Amino acid sequence: MNLFEIENEVVIFRPQELLLKPFKDIWDKDESPDKSEANNTLAFIYYMADDRSDFIHILDPEDRAEEIRPFLNLPKEFLVNSKDIIRAIHFYEQMSETTSTKLLHSTRLVLQKISQFLDDIDMDERDDRKKHVYDISKITASVEKIPKLIKAINEIEKEVVKEKELKAQSGNRTQATFERGM
Repeated sequence: MNLFEIENEVVIFRPQELLLKPFKDIWDKDESPDKSEANNTLAFIYYMADDRSDFIHILDPEDRAEEIRPFLNLPKEFLVNSKDIIRAIHFYEQMSETTSTKLLHSTRLVLQKISQFLDDIDMDERDDRKKHVYDISKITASVEKIPKLIKAINEIEKEVVKEKELKAQSGNRTQATFERGM
């Protein structure tokens, strides 16, 4: 589902988005003539949920929201955890999920766990026999594999973006009568 696009560094959404209840509710609640609050909220949802977002690499949703807030110049009173926003983010993630995106999310989580493991290693830690708990050669071998992991996740991310672009192109295309076999 590619409802959001970035054009000239601005989040743009398609009019059909407003036919979907979670997004329509947000739009309808904004009574301002320029719908600036609704536009900011929809941009926030994009940056929180879309795999093409510049913030999607921040795995913790609360941390991601706090990074997005100043980027969009959202006021302090902007409720990132309102029911409408959470519902819309969940809906967008659910409708956007493919096998590729599931694998990408899983890979990101694995890499986060590897990173956390490496951060937690205490090279001075010793067991009861005064031997190092962690084998430096195994750690070094693991670290040497990190560039391959980075390359792999970058490739997965590129494929997900390509997949979304293809779906956007084919999803927006209307078939002529003769293409439908009539």
